[in-house]
Amino acid sequence: MKNLKALRVISLFLVIALVIGFATVKLVSKNWQTNADFGFTAEPVPEGILLTFSNIPSDAVRLFVFVSHWENEEYESSRNITTSVADIRDTSFATEGHHSIKLDKVKETEKLIIPIVHIGQNYRISATVYNKQEHELLMSDLNYWKPGIEIEFIAYNGIYFNKENINLELNDTNSIVSLSSEPVLSSNIIYCTQKYNFGVVIKVLEGSVSTWTHHIPDGLSSNGLTWTFEPQMTNELKNVEWLKNGNSYTAWAVAEINIIYDDITWSIGLAKTPEFTYSL
Repeated sequence: MKNLKALRVISLFLVIALVIGFATVKLVSKNWQTNADFGFTAEPVPEGILLTFSNIPSDAVRLFVFVSHWENEEYESSRNITTSVADIRDTSFATEGHHSIKLDKVKETEKLIIPIVHIGQNYRISATVYNKQEHELLMSDLNYWKPGIEIEFIAYNGIYFNKENINLELNDTNSIVSLSSEPVLSSNIIYCTQKYNFGVVIKVLEGSVSTWTHHIPDGLSSNGLTWTFEPQMTNELKNVEWLKNGNSYTAWAVAEINIIYDDITWSIGLAKTPEFTYSL
C-alpha cells in the first residue's frame, strides 16, 4: 500500500508537469511573469540559468521547479519532453525520492541556478509553491492541481553533457532497461548517492501513470546502470484504477541523472527508450 500511494503521488507530479509543459499557463516572450503573490526572473550566468524569486510566501513549505524542452519540436507527444526537476522542501517533511531540504536557504537568498543545460536550447521553466494546506491536498487528492508560474528562456551558458552518445536500451521482454554509457559532463559535478533514476511512463486517458526506481529499488544493478522493473511493476499496478486488464497502452522508459549543485538536488533527464506496448 505504501508503494502504491507513492506511485499515485509520483504519477500526479508527472501529470502536473505535462499539463504545465503544454502551456496551460499563458507564455510570454519576456523573461518575467508573476501573479499577485509570487514570481521569478531568469538570466544567463556562466554556470547555467539563474532564477531570482520574489515574494516567496512565508508559509511556503515546498517549491517545485520544473524545466523542460521538446526534442525535435515534436509537441504532439509527451515522450518528446526532456525535463529537469528540483523539489525543494522545508524541514517539516522528507519522503521517498530525490529532494532538497533547503527551502529556507532559497527563501533567504531568493536565488536558484539551473546548472545543466544545452547552449541554444529554448527551455520552459515553471515554479510552483505550496503551503501546508495545499501540500496536504496535493498528497491526498489526485484531482487537485495548482498552476505554476512559467517562462521561456534560451540557455547561453552552463554545464552540459554529450547527449548524442547516451542511449537507454530496453530488452526484448520489456522488463529491463540499461544505459549504454555514462554521460560525460563538461565540468566536475557532485552526484547523489544514487547517481541514476529510471522510470516507466504509461499513457492513460487521464494523463500518465509512472513507476520509478524508488518504487522498485531492488531492481537496480550494482553499477547503477541497469534497472529490472518487471514483474514488480505489473504487480504494483494491478490495483491502479486508471489501468484496465486487457487494454493496451503506450509506454516508454526514462533515465535521469541525480546531482547536487549549490546544495540543491536536481534530477536531469538523460534518455528515453522507444515507445512500447504495455498491458496488465
